[in-house]
Amino acid sequence: MGVIGPDILAVFARQYGVAAAHQVAAVGMSRSMLYRARRMGVVDDVLPGVVRIASTPISFRGRAMATQLFTEPDGLLSGWSGGRLAGLRSMPTQTIHVTVPDEFRRDAPPWIDLHRTTWWDADPWSKDAFVVASPMRILFGLAQAFNQHRFERAAEDAWHLGLITPADAADYLERHRCRGKDGVSKIERWLDRCDGQDRPAQSNLERSLLEEFERIGLRRPVRQHPLALPSGEVIHLDIAWPEIRLAVEPGASWFHGGDLRQRRDQGRDRVCAELGWLIIRFDETMRNDVHAAAVQVARIHARRTADHRKPPKFS
Repeated sequence: MGVIGPDILAVFARQYGVAAAHQVAAVGMSRSMLYRARRMGVVDDVLPGVVRIASTPISFRGRAMATQLFTEPDGLLSGWSGGRLAGLRSMPTQTIHVTVPDEFRRDAPPWIDLHRTTWWDADPWSKDAFVVASPMRILFGLAQAFNQHRFERAAEDAWHLGLITPADAADYLERHRCRGKDGVSKIERWLDRCDGQDRPAQSNLERSLLEEFERIGLRRPVRQHPLALPSGEVIHLDIAWPEIRLAVEPGASWFHGGDLRQRRDQGRDRVCAELGWLIIRFDETMRNDVHAAAVQVARIHARRTADHRKPPKFS
């Protein structure tokens, strides 16, 4: 590229195509060289003091890194941007969310959402060269931004990834709830759903079905119920009503699991039947009508409940 040598290119390469002016200056790119590179169209300004390689389209990670450089040293990528970098699914990418101290006074373009705050529990978390807010701070931000349904899916994702646990969330809430922050009620409701559960939901199908059960008034099941098999193996039933030995497994179809998984699941279901359990399985086609699936389970639940209330017959 002429004015950009290999050491300078390496800085851009490490940072998804963007760099701060002071970073390229440290590896030999003087202010006049940077000015000439701009004039030649080799680099473009992304933000004040931050440039990018003009020939490379800027990605979400590039914009996130540019935002980090723009708000250093105290900025923390947060909200749904922090969630996406942490591995949470279905996080928006159009706007980059960043939390900064209240005294931060630089103006940002519309594609950056600056959260200025005096509520500063700076607990930075390094993730792939990014400085990200702590998982619990991210979760709190998502509770403020999302509706209940979307927040709970993000919270279950974070739990599944090992980023947080309900106990972590309860402790964080206890320490920070008095500060009048939005989102407290959403976290409380999720914690109430998780009460007595030691494992997260395993799929969006499971969460969708649980939400529909609540909507139609079916009694709350136990999630990830442990069941000891005669072999000594302990399995976890996704959704269960232990008192009537009924369980629902929203699992994968043959297309995703193949014959081996199908045979394994069928064998396990037969062992559960020997113990008096009825296992109901749904695959991805349940998405087409979750309500109908929930109503069918409710009818089976009512029948099982009635059967368990009948007095035993003696010959």
